[in-house]
Amino acid sequence: MKTSSALFLRLAVGALALASSCLAHAWPDRPVKLIVPAPAGGNMDVTARIYATSLSREIGQPVVVENKAGAGGSIGVQAMLNAPADGHTILFTSSNVLSEIPYVFKPPYDPMNDVRPVAALARYRFVLVVAPDYPANDMAGLAAQLKVSPDQGNFASPSPGTLSQLGGEMLNRRFGVNMQHVPFSGTPPALLAVMSRQVTMYLDSVVTSAPFVRGGKLKPLGVAGTSRFPGLPQVPTFAEQGYPEFTDFTGFQGIVVSPKMPAADVDKLYAVTRRIASRPQFTDQVSQLGFEPVMPTSPQEFAQQLQAHYTSFGALIRTMNLKP
Repeated sequence: MKTSSALFLRLAVGALALASSCLAHAWPDRPVKLIVPAPAGGNMDVTARIYATSLSREIGQPVVVENKAGAGGSIGVQAMLNAPADGHTILFTSSNVLSEIPYVFKPPYDPMNDVRPVAALARYRFVLVVAPDYPANDMAGLAAQLKVSPDQGNFASPSPGTLSQLGGEMLNRRFGVNMQHVPFSGTPPALLAVMSRQVTMYLDSVVTSAPFVRGGKLKPLGVAGTSRFPGLPQVPTFAEQGYPEFTDFTGFQGIVVSPKMPAADVDKLYAVTRRIASRPQFTDQVSQLGFEPVMPTSPQEFAQQLQAHYTSFGALIRTMNLKP
């Protein structure tokens, strides 16, 4: 009898300990911080805030967006990695922060191994914009203008090592000119520089440029993709104008976490994010901004997408001979 009682007591204590352990590691059990490695107002920030609102509604906890711009996004990534890996600090990022910028702006971490991709949520493509009074209306006109003074033009980027920089360097080669690269700390200052004619052009996401195009503050010369962008149907694609090398100038946004985050919590975060991605309220808002909504399939597929982007971009970097 004593043996049975002792066994029962041990089982009860074990069950209680297991329950306490589960409660201690419940996710989420307090507010979640969503780090955005870019300034407020840029295309990464606007989507992150839509996601944060949706995430808060799904998990019943406040989700606080914290912008940590600088160093090509590595400040934000490092802030996420330095936080406790319990799922209460996650990173909303564009693919360029992990798969492009690290080639020319060396971060203190391995972008392919020191973060854990969870889910892609939105895809975007690029448009080449100039000031409204710039004397060119298409790519042929741009080439003609730049060749008049091959050393006078310049192009903006939101950071060194982005597709914006790579595109500018590709145009230098294609046109046989020597435009200067002018990096900024994010998209908003780069756009202002184009509008004020401080820089000649900017290869930017349609998400942030399209509203200024429709408002008459920017002029578009070409858009990436295999078909015209529905939000700017009057703008021909680069391929239509004889520049097929810009067709795949696209990127995507999503969430990543610390690789030390418990797998069970990663699964919970992924499941919640997939539910968010299926909500018309989320997809409609994302579409209205100019993104193409993405339904996450698995963290593994997102990791594969990032790796493929990282590999192909590295090949382009080596071809262009861009240095850190």
